[in-house]
Amino acid sequence: MRELVASFFTLTGSGFTEPPRHAFAQRCRAAAEAGFTGIGMHADDLPRTLAAGLDVAGMWSVLAETGLRIVEIEFLGGWALDGPDTELVGRIEDVADALGGRHVSAGEFRGPGHGLDLDRDAAADRLRELAERLAGRGLRVALEAFPWSVLSGPDVAMELLRQADTPHAGLLVDVWHFVNGGGAPELLADLPAGGVAAVQLNDGPLVHDDFLTHARAERMLPGDGDLDVVGLVRAVVATGFTGPWSVECTTTELRGLPVGEVAKRAAAAAHRVLDEAGVP
Repeated sequence: MRELVASFFTLTGSGFTEPPRHAFAQRCRAAAEAGFTGIGMHADDLPRTLAAGLDVAGMWSVLAETGLRIVEIEFLGGWALDGPDTELVGRIEDVADALGGRHVSAGEFRGPGHGLDLDRDAAADRLRELAERLAGRGLRVALEAFPWSVLSGPDVAMELLRQADTPHAGLLVDVWHFVNGGGAPELLADLPAGGVAAVQLNDGPLVHDDFLTHARAERMLPGDGDLDVVGLVRAVVATGFTGPWSVECTTTELRGLPVGEVAKRAAAAAHRVLDEAGVP
């Protein structure tokens, strides 16, 4: 059975720096009605949901009602240039302890524009330590490259994974970030030992500057943009990856729609590209 996951940011109804407009239960019910089998959470989503009056038992009741499981936990940043934020790691562990999870997306938002350079040896050591710590909770680290950051493309992320040399960390292939970070499908033919840990489907224009602004406003539904989503999915499948397939899209239009409509559009778009790519 094809496992389709609604990433946290796809269904929040808000921008990246804003609290969700749609509550946990709303997102879950919309995702399930659209045919998703999993959902993503942010590290801050658990304390927000608890503060809003839905306790962990209530969250489990929603998951049981909808048949969903927690797959992605967002977002482990800040470790590549500095020591890890122990409070953030603790919040991620709290989500896993309370609700489970499959993988944690990780990366680094800061880059040369902040006057910072990457010490690859130190970053690889920190990545290994974090991956081995989170593996104790059944989580893998899925490393994502952002074109504006010190982890500027999938080639840089893959080299860091090779240095970290742990089976508990692998590459996160987000279509928009992968392609706009200079990645081509053939790059996946020579993966580090951790392989592809996770995939986030989306689309958009091919851009050459102001990457952060575009990433937060123009990551379209898969099939709606200019990127070769189908070709990249086929390359991912050739590595042995079988899912789950997450959808992470964020545009002004999508954020303004009812959450149920966004979920239905996202699921339908994902199934179309996966069908075209020949994914079972």
